[in-house]
Amino acid sequence: MTLTPQLLRWLQSEEAAPRLRALTEKPPANSALLATLTRLRREFSPEQASALVSLARLRQRAEKKFGVRASRMFFAETRLQQASPHAVARYTARRYATFASVADLGCGLGGDSIALAEAGLSVLAVDRDLLAASLVHANARALELASAIHPVLADVTAPAWDVAAAWADPGRRTATRRFFHPDALQPPLAALLAQRCRIPHLGIKLMPGLGHEHIPPGAEAEWISLNGELKEAVLWFGDLTSAAGRRATVLPAGVSLWARGARARVLSPGDFLYEPDPAVIRAGAVGDLAAALGLWQIDPGIAYLSGDARIITPLARAWRVLEHHPFELKRLNRRLRAMQAWVVAVKKRGSPIKPEPFRKRLYHHKSGRPVIVFLTRVANRPWMIIADAGWE
Repeated sequence: MTLTPQLLRWLQSEEAAPRLRALTEKPPANSALLATLTRLRREFSPEQASALVSLARLRQRAEKKFGVRASRMFFAETRLQQASPHAVARYTARRYATFASVADLGCGLGGDSIALAEAGLSVLAVDRDLLAASLVHANARALELASAIHPVLADVTAPAWDVAAAWADPGRRTATRRFFHPDALQPPLAALLAQRCRIPHLGIKLMPGLGHEHIPPGAEAEWISLNGELKEAVLWFGDLTSAAGRRATVLPAGVSLWARGARARVLSPGDFLYEPDPAVIRAGAVGDLAAALGLWQIDPGIAYLSGDARIITPLARAWRVLEHHPFELKRLNRRLRAMQAWVVAVKKRGSPIKPEPFRKRLYHHKSGRPVIVFLTRVANRPWMIIADAGWE
């Protein structure tokens, strides 16, 4: 079902409200989907019935990003996929604390506008898509933020407004594809950078795989992760920057690490194996993390670190190394059998092996000792590390 502005208006009506409330409280499972739609079509049109069920199911999915707010919000599939989790949007909104108003360019369903409004700013929510403008209006009303969020239907690259600060979120996907290059965004990164002559204090949300070659001189590039999952990269300009350069920020801890170009020592695995947070890896700060924690790399081209002591940090996960060897499947199975091990996961860096099919080829004792097998490289040789899963 494709949501339209007309269907969205109907979903907000008194006619739809009781059914939508009931479906939100208990969204139909896949097995009950056809029966639910059949029942609803006795009261409403097929399009309305489908819109009710789709929104209820999207609200359930959106809880991961928006928490309890999701039960009152309105969503479209592609817009929800692109929206930042509220914890991330709340973090980036803090950068605008010294401004009274801000433009949210490419506001989508309004997730960032909501976080900015909750931070006390007046928000001009701009999008050229009528559905997006309708969604942000509906969500502002639903969350009682309509006095702070002002939707505008317009092209973000042809501004008819005067603001000093803005947040830009260019389209990174359609219903059928995703974009992985800044030139393919809607609008392209270059078109947004051109707005700096009018809007000096600018933040631009980009794909988490942003290459360092796309960082303009003088910008601060920040990679942000949440609960160990990389969410986005942001380019900051003007008074929104802390400093020029690259940094990794790990949420919910709120800890940052700047990439200063430190180079780690390279040694064989020690007693503990560390996997840096993906934001640290993308920011190119693995060497800086090693220097900060007194660790080393096990291979110059692999983002695994090692050390002889366990260090608790939000910037990396750690496992106690039980043993490690040059890679050989038969030897690995012999060692797992000797340990009576239960392989809970196979992880890899620098190995062509697909973890899950490979795990099925390993000795597995379901009531045995839980371990993780790491497939990687040491001194540019294929290597295997068996680590205690209980120490994660």
